[in-house]
Amino acid sequence: MKGLLRPRSVALASVIVAAPLWSACSTGVGGAHAAAAPASLCQTLNGIFSDGPDPDADPVGYALSQIKGLQAIHTADHAVSSAVRTLVAADQALVSSNGSDHAATSTIKKADARINTSCPGVAS
Repeated sequence: MKGLLRPRSVALASVIVAAPLWSACSTGVGGAHAAAAPASLCQTLNGIFSDGPDPDADPVGYALSQIKGLQAIHTADHAVSSAVRTLVAADQALVSSNGSDHAATSTIKKADARINTSCPGVAS
């Protein structure tokens, strides 16, 4: 009987130790786990972002090249949809100011980061 009790107690101890780890992994840090967007949406966004001039060399041209494509994005993914709308507005502001709107530049960086949360590495 002693041989049977030891494996059970070790197994029980393993579950007790591992349970909080499983819980932490499934909820993310502080419960703010971002779900990945559908792969097809990420591929579409990647296509839009990879088209046009180099964003470092021509930020206004880059913003201009992606506005129509981003406006055509319709998704049920609320996080991506919200970030795309924000990005379109900031791109339009940057184009209208011919690159001098620093608030638009900051907003573009933040929107890109939000998109990258759902589609890692897609936005520049």
